[in-house]
Amino acid sequence: MDDHLIPKIAGNIEFTNFSKSEYLLHDTIQNHYVKISNEVYDLLCLIDGKKSIHDIIIAYNNEYDLELTEEFVHDLLYKKLQPYGLLEGENENLKKYKKPGYLNLSFIIFNENLLKKITPFFGFLFKSKISICVIILCIGIIGSCLYYHFDLYSSFNLRNSLIYFFILMAMSTTFHEIGHASSANYFGAKHGGIGGGFYLFTPVYYADVTDVWRLPKKQRIVVNLAGMYFELIFCSLIVVFATLILKNSFLAVLASIVCIKTLNNLNPFLRSDGYWIFSDIINKPNLMSHAGKKVLSIFSKKQKKWKGEDFLLFFYGLISYSIILLFVYYVIIKNPNSILLFPKNLYIFFKNLFTRGAEFSFSEFAQLLVPMLFFYLLFNFIKGFIISKKDKLSKS
Repeated sequence: MDDHLIPKIAGNIEFTNFSKSEYLLHDTIQNHYVKISNEVYDLLCLIDGKKSIHDIIIAYNNEYDLELTEEFVHDLLYKKLQPYGLLEGENENLKKYKKPGYLNLSFIIFNENLLKKITPFFGFLFKSKISICVIILCIGIIGSCLYYHFDLYSSFNLRNSLIYFFILMAMSTTFHEIGHASSANYFGAKHGGIGGGFYLFTPVYYADVTDVWRLPKKQRIVVNLAGMYFELIFCSLIVVFATLILKNSFLAVLASIVCIKTLNNLNPFLRSDGYWIFSDIINKPNLMSHAGKKVLSIFSKKQKKWKGEDFLLFFYGLISYSIILLFVYYVIIKNPNSILLFPKNLYIFFKNLFTRGAEFSFSEFAQLLVPMLFFYLLFNFIKGFIISKKDKLSKS
């Protein structure tokens, strides 16, 4: 360790105030986002490309009346932060950007350049007075459709309209993701393209709006709500078009059903909009990881005084893991046949799906989701266990 090293912050590093006690370090090349404390930020501000590590430590200790050691500062800069591209000329052990671990088989459908040509046109929809009027109007349209066509809604046969349902769902979901990207652009954050992938064996759309972590909390929450906002607008337009132009009550009801479906995104225990909204409220980017650690911390001998967000994290983690345990209990103890007969049931389901006159229901599909989710959780548990063992062996 050389205390005469002269570190220099790389030109691709940006700092953004994240909360009262934290800053966000952003590597604009590899798209890494790392939260750092105010104390670490103050230390990094002393790095000017002229001072050595020794000089930086003296300046920091004198200003804040502390006793930082050269070993601590060296490890902080070169081992903990350098993998995220902090320092110029230090290219070893740089971490490359990885897609989220919960998203599988992802691919881009609408690239970033195409989306940049579209999103600026929707900026006016995020002005407060306009957005309030639009939301009230759209809720009125959807509510009126369901009220006047309640008989058609209650007797709706989804099987007979499966193709139309999926087409409308695809269009609505695309507009959902355009909403996320448009709001990010409106608030000055960068956005990537719109892509597809699989989450819990379910096909999903996603818009890359990771850069919104640089925005204030309220704006991040608006970005997360913007997807449902755009779906509400889209479905309302379809209802109006179907009712006034096509005189097609069936299409109007179908659009209303798709609109109601989007409320599922508010579930905070899945990686949907609700999850990210709750994550923004308590300023925790890796929400599930922090919640799990908070639950385990009750078994630690060193207990720190909890703040309000600590209790929120604890109860969120407790509920999340309780749901998982109850799910595992239901599958293994109460309904083991769902696992044992899964291959056979899956085959029968797809056979009936494409056989004319065969019986088909979404309840059957819902029953298949239970063992699919179980095998997904089991696979990730085994994968995580193997990775942790490899990490321990590599460090030993």
